[in-house]
This record gives sequence, structure tokens and C-alpha cells, in this order.
Amino acid sequence: MRRLIFLMLCITTTMSIQAQKDRGINDIFEGNGIDKSRITETIIRGEQLEPYHLTVFHSIKFNATEKERNDIEKQFYAYISQNAPRSDGGKPNSEMESRGGHLYYAIAEVKPLSPFDRRYICYQCSSTPTAGTFSLTLVSLEGKVSLQNLRKMFKKK
Repeated sequence: MRRLIFLMLCITTTMSIQAQKDRGINDIFEGNGIDKSRITETIIRGEQLEPYHLTVFHSIKFNATEKERNDIEKQFYAYISQNAPRSDGGKPNSEMESRGGHLYYAIAEVKPLSPFDRRYICYQCSSTPTAGTFSLTLVSLEGKVSLQNLRKMFKKK
């Protein structure tokens, strides 16, 4: 009986830790912490994505304060470091650029939700005409597309 209780506690703890791993990035995509009226969200599934070898395209775009940008940037880096599959050299399969000490552009492969697909999180940040605000775009992509093909499809602005 003790073994069964111990096993159940271990399983519950493991599931709870795994659920917390994705929390930061999922909170951003769900609009938690950001007024939903400020977010433009696009979700596309199905046949429209077949030419791009994708099954899901989910993007959010909004203007962020400097504090929001900094918080989201930290959450993005944390998520990538915890969830990026490693390439042959042990480095994450990603492309990232910084400007002025802050993340400007990124495409990073993360652990897929399905064993048959790949998953990528994309990030883009640019200054807006209003001082102290930034235009942020986050995109989650799922499908059989490679990072090389994504680079061709989503050229940097």
C-alpha cells in the first residue's frame, strides 16, 4: 500500500512539474497578464496550411510596454532553454538576433506536442512610433516544416 501511495505521489509531482514547464509561454499565448483587447490573434488549422507543411499556425500581436517586453523576453528564453531539442552539437535548433541588448528576432524549435510533428516558437520585437512601447509578435507553428523552410517563409523585417 505504501508503494502505491508513493508511486501516485511521484506521478502527480512529475505531471505537475511538466505542466508548469509550459506555463510561461502558454500564458502569453492565452493573453494572461495582457489586456485581451490589445491582442490581435490569428489561429489557422487545416488545408490552408498544407502548402507550408504546417498543421497549426497561432500568432498573437500586440503593443507592449518596456516592462511587458522584458518579462516576455525572459519567459521566451526560459521556455526555449527548457524545451528546445538539442542538435548534434548540443545547441538548440534556433536562430536568434539581439539589438540594443534585447531579443529582436527568433525562431526556435521546441519539443513537439505530437511525436509526428515539429514545433517552433517565433518572436519578433520592434519599436513603435510611441516612445517606450514595442510591437511584439509571437507565433507558434506545428507541422513537418524544417527550420530552413521557415527562414525562407518568414523573412526578417
